[in-house]
Amino acid sequence: MNDRFPKHQEKTTPSADSECDLEKHKEQTPTQPAFPEGGRDAWLTILGAWFLVFGTFGTANTFGVFQSYYVTTKYIGRDSSDLAWVGSLQMFLLFMMGGVSGPLFDKGYFYPLVGSGAAIHIFSFYMVSLCKRFWQTFVAQGVLAGIGMGMIFVPALGVVSQYFKAKRGLASGVVVTGSSAGGVVLPIMLNKLIEKHDFARGVQYTGILLAGCVVVGTALIRPFGGVRGHKVVDGPKPDPKSFFREPGYVALCIGVFFVAWGVFFPIIFLQYFAELNHTSESLTFYMIAILNGASVVGRTVPNLIADKLGALNLMTVMSFLTSGICFAFFGAAKSTAGLVVVAILYGAFSGAFVSLLAPAVFSMAKSQQEVGTRMGISMMALGVAALTGSPLGAAILDSRGYGASIAWSGSMGAAGTALFAVATYFTARSKGHWKV
Repeated sequence: MNDRFPKHQEKTTPSADSECDLEKHKEQTPTQPAFPEGGRDAWLTILGAWFLVFGTFGTANTFGVFQSYYVTTKYIGRDSSDLAWVGSLQMFLLFMMGGVSGPLFDKGYFYPLVGSGAAIHIFSFYMVSLCKRFWQTFVAQGVLAGIGMGMIFVPALGVVSQYFKAKRGLASGVVVTGSSAGGVVLPIMLNKLIEKHDFARGVQYTGILLAGCVVVGTALIRPFGGVRGHKVVDGPKPDPKSFFREPGYVALCIGVFFVAWGVFFPIIFLQYFAELNHTSESLTFYMIAILNGASVVGRTVPNLIADKLGALNLMTVMSFLTSGICFAFFGAAKSTAGLVVVAILYGAFSGAFVSLLAPAVFSMAKSQQEVGTRMGISMMALGVAALTGSPLGAAILDSRGYGASIAWSGSMGAAGTALFAVATYFTARSKGHWKV
């Protein structure tokens, strides 16, 4: 009897080694959340995220109106490159803050991030209307607005990824069309309000619309898994250092830098290009809206295809087409009709680069817990490019002329496209299939 008891204990009680192996197995195979792929909360979250992107990235897409007004009216005498630093710093912080907001989003702090960012963003926008000196505009519009929008943007994209996987490309594309809609509505609205009233009141009235967007957007969003989202799911913490041992991810981040270095310059300076071309004032006011309206197509159709062919594959193709169309601005400078056509095509192709970036990065994540961190790191590369790209392009424009600035912009896009092709190759090889 006593001889049998130890044998029974050996069969029913796991050894220390087996417990250790079991713990290692759990760490290697974390429980992954199920993706609803739809439902009321999912679609309301998409709508809410759309409003947040409208009020943030859509606002950044409107800087061309501010750039033109500052150059021609408010800060006459300053070089366009000096004024471009305001928009570039704003765009830089919009993306660069992803390095902070992404990891915090992964930890479940969606509402604190969005609430704080919204307060800073709306406050800064109203301060822009009161600025009298250039340094005040630089701080309010460049620094504060960039920080506020940056705290909102990555969480707005990341929360959608909690609901979708098979349809993630389409869902992300729909959300990012908010920036296109903002780029259509806000420039027209702002130009008309400045013309009818004055700059200060035009900015203030526009700020009322933006405040409504962030409030409605935040109210509609429901992170999947509760207030803290997927934080309830057990799994390993993201290891950012390991991301840089992946050749595909490194090539993607460097490629993002080069494409963004060139792609934003024509967008910011489009209204100024129209004025150089002696385009009628009424049409000049609509140029940025035309480009952003065309980008709606680029931010939906390629994303729908990407769910079948792979987001990284499509982003490589669309970035190649964007760099090609950029060179078409050479001929567009000769006629108003040519400028409108090229603006439409450029809006469509460049819009795809922005909307496909999120699903391309999400597809590289090994678990849902990595989504925000990976996105934040890639956004930092985008931010550095946005900071330096437009002022550098403006400096080339001031010193070498229109043609040289366009050649530089298109060349940077081509270099980034080549790196996307490298990223596609390594990612496809690591996954063992071509759909990446």
